[in-house]
Amino acid sequence: MLSRSELARLIDGPALDREIERLGKMGGGWINAATVLSRRINWTVDWADLGPEGSRFKVVSSRGEAVLFDDAEHASIIVKLRGREENGYGSAGFGCILTRDSHDRVAYAPGTLDQALERERLSWDALGFSCRLMDIIEEEAGLLLAQDFIEGSAPTEKEIHAYMIAHGWEWQRDSREVSPTLAHHAWRRGDVGAFDANETNFIKAAADGLIYPIDLIVWHWPQ
Repeated sequence: MLSRSELARLIDGPALDREIERLGKMGGGWINAATVLSRRINWTVDWADLGPEGSRFKVVSSRGEAVLFDDAEHASIIVKLRGREENGYGSAGFGCILTRDSHDRVAYAPGTLDQALERERLSWDALGFSCRLMDIIEEEAGLLLAQDFIEGSAPTEKEIHAYMIAHGWEWQRDSREVSPTLAHHAWRRGDVGAFDANETNFIKAAADGLIYPIDLIVWHWPQ
């Protein structure tokens, strides 16, 4: 388990400042993105001093559920920092899970740290690819995950559909059981759902031409 200050020292502070400045200069909604990125890191480490230039973790981007870092000690992985809703992770929490909304349709809910780990386990079991646990930040303030880095490009929607169907998944586009805003990118296989299955959450590897799911929401189908 890492303390907040230990995590802070691993993060390249000057690189973070440059990314926040870059986003802010783009104006518009990017200013909010810069604010969220700062909050996700600084609030998680409780404003402990970040590391100097060249520290192990260099920020790459801040996506829907996580901050992504390059790891200077392991060039073959991407590190993901997830955290609490109140620390900038909003409606995702430690990563969205599936639940039932007020209309009894399958929808998203923010997941806890334990649920985030279960989600990764489900993804390994159901899809054969996911993240591995690196460390937990003290008092469950954050979660560090490692995912193998794959060089490649985004597959087409047609390729994604072929991949999912070949692996036994059923498209939920016309399902009345799923929230209409989610159904187009929702799949089901038995008692497991795989949601947010769009082009940004898969990669087609340059090395072998295979498609890998890198950030799907995989969870037990809500009863």
